[in-house]
Amino acid sequence: MSHPWFAAAVFLLTYLLLSFPNLPKVFIRRPAAALIGAVAMVAGGVVSLDKAYRLVDLDTIVFILGMMILIGYLEVSGFFEKVEWLILERAHTARGLLALVVLSSGLLSALFMNDTICLMLTPVVLRLARRCGLKPAPYLIALATSSNIGSAFTPMGNPQNMIIAVHSGLHFNAFVLKLAPVAALGLGLNYLVLSRAYPAEFAPGRSIRVPGVQAPPGRGRLLYACLAASGLLLVLLACDVHPPMAAISVAVLLILAGATKPREAFARIDWELLLMFSGLFVVMGGLRESGLLGALLGQLSGAAAAGLGAQLAGLSAVSVLLSNIVSNVPAVVFLSNVLPALGGRDALWLALAATSTVAGNLTIIGSVANLIVFESARKDASVGFWEYFRVGAPLTLLLVALSAAWLWVLG
Repeated sequence: MSHPWFAAAVFLLTYLLLSFPNLPKVFIRRPAAALIGAVAMVAGGVVSLDKAYRLVDLDTIVFILGMMILIGYLEVSGFFEKVEWLILERAHTARGLLALVVLSSGLLSALFMNDTICLMLTPVVLRLARRCGLKPAPYLIALATSSNIGSAFTPMGNPQNMIIAVHSGLHFNAFVLKLAPVAALGLGLNYLVLSRAYPAEFAPGRSIRVPGVQAPPGRGRLLYACLAASGLLLVLLACDVHPPMAAISVAVLLILAGATKPREAFARIDWELLLMFSGLFVVMGGLRESGLLGALLGQLSGAAAAGLGAQLAGLSAVSVLLSNIVSNVPAVVFLSNVLPALGGRDALWLALAATSTVAGNLTIIGSVANLIVFESARKDASVGFWEYFRVGAPLTLLLVALSAAWLWVLG
């Protein structure tokens, strides 16, 4: 083993900064923390610079980049304004509006990454509530929780699922079909929990008055190109084309189709997220190279012999805990190195995808998607910790238990 304790110190410090980015007098955000950890692994001699380059999982980076380009073009095309108009056209009651927010944010997050959907739809939800004279808090909570739930059942729904899709080798169809019932049930439960948490807001038959709005113009040809590209991506993934190749190929076709708009679309790419991923891969690789991760995996040899039910229960508990301490992306980067020691069964990879994602609903700071919603809306609406917790906590515990039970039944 080389430099094991230095590697452990770098790992722990990096994950501390990832867990608490708002420490007093510490102005280091998550991407910078991951970069510092990666450089420290190289500077401390844990890994060489050449090795650090090879540790970066380019499959995951390319997959996420391709999805970000697609989403950037969707934004430029006016797609999300169209979504707002469609919701306004169909909302006649408060419960109907809640159902549309839950359904639209859940489905869109399954296709286009939950963080981006939250960023795009938060102002939409605020405008909807304002136009209809409604309290925005329950609809903002619905957006955040539904985006987390909906993103759980596809490989492109969130960054951690992209890591799992690349590392597990799970076929796209198997990933979606096995987790779709969990997501569908979760969205239904979310609607019921919110309806009961705000009985006055969602009294049966409470109608809303929606002022007339005109359909947004959008950018016709580009919008159709974006929708066609999204459909093509789903077809390629369903045909078992390697996810990074599918995503980046569709992105390139879209760049060619919307050749006059690449600068606008590229401006919407979250380069900091890609930097954070790259840094985390090097930090985890350094821990592995030092021998400490191997020692930890050796301790798990007994767990590999346990039954699937016990493995699912243990993994679910650890996933929820870690996801709320260090955030779900770093938690999945870590646990994706652990799962092979447990046998790497498909059910375990799927459990990690489901639980690390819905774990974000536990508290108001449980996921980046939550932070995006409530930070973006803070000037117009205030949602407190406990107001959110009374919805998020029971929803999370129910869905984690149901996910583990479902995957145990599937085997």
